[in-house]
Amino acid sequence: MQKKILNKIAVFFAVTVFFQIGVIVFILLRTGSIRRDAEKSGRVASFKCEMRDPYNPFKGRYVRLNLSESAKDFSELDSQSLEVKDSARKKPVVFCLLEKDGQGDFHITGLRLTEPEDSSFFVRARMIYCGYNVQLDFPFDEYYMQENYARKVDSLGSAFYDQDPHIAVYIDSHGNCIQKSLTVNGNVRIEDYIASLLK
Repeated sequence: MQKKILNKIAVFFAVTVFFQIGVIVFILLRTGSIRRDAEKSGRVASFKCEMRDPYNPFKGRYVRLNLSESAKDFSELDSQSLEVKDSARKKPVVFCLLEKDGQGDFHITGLRLTEPEDSSFFVRARMIYCGYNVQLDFPFDEYYMQENYARKVDSLGSAFYDQDPHIAVYIDSHGNCIQKSLTVNGNVRIEDYIASLLK
């Protein structure tokens, strides 16, 4: 009886381990695929952001990115974007059309309910509110750093925004994305900048 229980525990443990390994392998393959696709087609976008340092008991400490493009008034978007209002509850996932300005920053110019079939540059997002404006949640708005670096970012407060922080992301041809880098003052990596302050 005891041997059967031990065997069941061993099987359960083995299945759990293989499942976790499978998830890790899937994530690595997927991120690699997105990056290769983005690099091949030159689909890399940079967004202005603000940062704060939250804490999650399961995730640990990270830098939360408040993106300048996460809230858009419908007057800033093209006319087809109004279609999302009627479907906000039924289909919260939208495709955000992107355009680059003269400073190299990307801005959302339109929203679509289905994946664009033309050569538009777009990224997937999730609508968290849709009323007089639309508020969007992006899958790249959390940036993980070692704890003392994240705390330093938090200690700088609003002054950190003066360092012109930007998050660059790889975006594949289906709008899926992963983070490339978080930079300040042009193209200084956030890790290098914080390290210089901690010396």
